[in-house]
Amino acid sequence: MEEPELNYIKMFNAGERITINNCSFGYLSYRIVFYLLNLHIKSRHTYFVRAGPTSDEDSYKTDAGLSDQGKLYAEKMGQALLRHRDGERLALIERGGPDIPLKPLRVWTSTRRRTVETAAWLYEQGYSVRQRTQLSQLNPGVCERMSERRIRAEMPDEVAKHEADPYHHRYPRAESYHDLAVRLEPIILELERQQDDLLIIAHESVLRVLYGYLMACNATDIPRLSFPRNEIIEIIPASYNNESSSIPIPDLPPEIIPSSPEDLTIPVPPSEAPSGTATPINLGLARTAPGSRKTVTPQANGGSTPQEPGEGSLLLVDRALRD
Repeated sequence: MEEPELNYIKMFNAGERITINNCSFGYLSYRIVFYLLNLHIKSRHTYFVRAGPTSDEDSYKTDAGLSDQGKLYAEKMGQALLRHRDGERLALIERGGPDIPLKPLRVWTSTRRRTVETAAWLYEQGYSVRQRTQLSQLNPGVCERMSERRIRAEMPDEVAKHEADPYHHRYPRAESYHDLAVRLEPIILELERQQDDLLIIAHESVLRVLYGYLMACNATDIPRLSFPRNEIIEIIPASYNNESSSIPIPDLPPEIIPSSPEDLTIPVPPSEAPSGTATPINLGLARTAPGSRKTVTPQANGGSTPQEPGEGSLLLVDRALRD
């Protein structure tokens, strides 16, 4: 393509050179160019993990610090991650690979205390920690501290809208998952530019959106992804599909492990996945047993996974806040 009168973008050798012809582009075209400028094909590992439990789990507005269990979790999580990285390096050497140092590990957190304190143990070990305001959890709005029973009683119209479209719906003065994805756009662009290994410590709602982007999940599946605290998710870019695996965090108290929302006991309309149990495993998405890897292929037709009416497992906007 060499026609001077046409608008086009050409990329050579995966980013070695980019040619932009004619500048009569709109906003979206310039965003595409900016995105392409940040892409590279160098191998790196991205890790996702939830923040530890806090002294006030049910409050969004209260910026609570980690509980004693949360501090124990932060240390065990850091130890598990470093042990896994060292093990992967030794395994590579045993298979005849080069004896080279590990890539630097960088840590991103939100500005909330729970995520910053979860990264404290790694910071003490000398790792770089950066706070990003965009990584703050989804805002539950008026649903903060409200039980599911109360939400159903006081806002039946909002409940019906949420069950019909949990990705785009937002409760009054709250954020939707789509709003969160728009807020995370700068993070996604910088994540693509990152060449070192990266650990992101964030709320489960944030991890759902980032995981959905990297693993090409359908928008309707993103609100139902589950990230229990006893595992670290590792994502490695591959040629055509990213690969995902889980790294176990051993010896955690069982009460801090479940993902959110959890253990909803009041009756809810029937759905294919009971409240609090939807995971990337039973959604057919990328999640594998600890120590193994699985490649995920997006649906060929790009369609959305059908959602049953009344699928209200995300009704509480991440249980309105569980971290």
